[in-house]
Amino acid sequence: MCLIIEEQRSGTLASVLLLSADGTHLDVVAGPSLPKEWTQQMEKLPIGPCAGSCGTAAFRGSPVIVSDISTDPLWDVPEHRASALKHGLQASWSSPVLSSNGKVLGTFCMYYRQTRSPGSQDLEQIELATHLVRIAIERDRAEDALRASEQLARGQVEALTYTLDVLATAPAPDRFLGQMLSTIGRLLGAQSVILWLLNEATQSLVLRAAAQGSNFAAADPEHPFVKNPLLWKEDKVLQETVFTGAPVICEDIENDPRVTTAIREYFKSKGTKKYLTIPTLVGGRVKGFIGIRHGDRPPYRPEEIELAQALAHQAMLAIQLNEFAEQSRQSAILEERNRMARDIHDTLAQGFTGVIVQLEAVEDAIACYRRKEANEHLRRASELARQSLNEARRSVHALRPQALQQDNFWEALKGTVKNTTAGTMLHTRFELRGRLRELPPIWQENLLHIGQEALTNALKYARPRNFETRLTFNTKQLRLELRDDGHGFRLKDRHDGLGLAGMRERVEQMGGELKVTSARGKGTKVVVTLPYPPPDGFAVANNGESRS
Repeated sequence: MCLIIEEQRSGTLASVLLLSADGTHLDVVAGPSLPKEWTQQMEKLPIGPCAGSCGTAAFRGSPVIVSDISTDPLWDVPEHRASALKHGLQASWSSPVLSSNGKVLGTFCMYYRQTRSPGSQDLEQIELATHLVRIAIERDRAEDALRASEQLARGQVEALTYTLDVLATAPAPDRFLGQMLSTIGRLLGAQSVILWLLNEATQSLVLRAAAQGSNFAAADPEHPFVKNPLLWKEDKVLQETVFTGAPVICEDIENDPRVTTAIREYFKSKGTKKYLTIPTLVGGRVKGFIGIRHGDRPPYRPEEIELAQALAHQAMLAIQLNEFAEQSRQSAILEERNRMARDIHDTLAQGFTGVIVQLEAVEDAIACYRRKEANEHLRRASELARQSLNEARRSVHALRPQALQQDNFWEALKGTVKNTTAGTMLHTRFELRGRLRELPPIWQENLLHIGQEALTNALKYARPRNFETRLTFNTKQLRLELRDDGHGFRLKDRHDGLGLAGMRERVEQMGGELKVTSARGKGTKVVVTLPYPPPDGFAVANNGESRS
């Protein structure tokens, strides 16, 4: 557009400048015929009441006509005036570009190499050009906002889908919360994200989980709220968060009077310049908050705050679900203990009582020299002991995984994988090579646990699209392969948090071999190889139970 105007108005040097993000300077976005050194000089000068034509027009919000740069007081900035005259610029007419709601977006300016005042046609040209610049700027910003909104929406869907996938694996609560916080930090580009819970009994803060970048983080012992959990009562930002139950933004830690000195100094030492607090609510009551820290960044957008609120709500929901699950688990443990106590009383205790009675009768018979009667009592005691042993085995067998009580290992593993991944974006594939053979119960349990662990690791850490399970039988061995196409990892970077040590112990218990291969971006493959038929000590009876 600048070139078109320059062609229509001989001798004109046109330029377009936009107000910088901090609102104090103008950035040159177009000025095809102006010397580069001059455009750089324009960007150095802050806007103000005496800042040349463009800087003054942006400051006033009204047109500024300078017919002679060499004498006009608005150009009374020595280096600025000298630079313009050095490049032969004698006159400058600048008009502010105002948005539809009257906010200054930038300026449109026409320079001339001779002193000159605008005529009526010039003023019409300036007005038309300024109008076209406004339309172009607002259109570009609307497109940028739309792209940003679409990107954030995709991030929301990705984050929520990932959260559901993680929840489907029922991870440890602390790990799930850490993943939630690292997701918030990744999507918002935060320095760190911390979940604080409010202890209602003591009115103190408790650090529940933290993430720094994409990594889980330990509590910083130097954090003011860790050193003094009651300090939050002196921080007006947190008081506002807790008492209003709404997000609170601090865009300038250095100058915000709501921030306590301790928090300001701590954040400054970490390079933090602004932060956002998101309350965590249960039943409309504030139970804590999530603190999100940033260095330099643009102002927080409403959609970013909404995303943080949605994920904060899920984090609090996870805490509640974990509390309910723990209550249910304790209830189930108590119920199982009572059931086993009943079994012991109704079967084992009664059986052993019978054995004792028979053995006491043996003593009496021997004392009276009734050998035949003593032998009969010994036979009855032996039978009762055998029955009690069978009952003990039955009780122990009842502790096997539920899935193995109804199906063989292969069907149980397939069912577990399908149930775990139902409703997620993960595609599963199963393949059986060779004839399915009977396995010792301990092998079935170990292989099922290994399969569950591999699937859990894939869902929690790798975020794959596909998960393949293959079971192979041949004349000499059994081979179980579990493969995903997720992120992968370097084995030396992983510790027992992935359960690899547990897998290895189970395989060694069966006399087999475990091999795990993985690389970043290339997925992970877990292979279990066992000798078949099973070695002595793992023999399989016709009913699928090990022979003793």
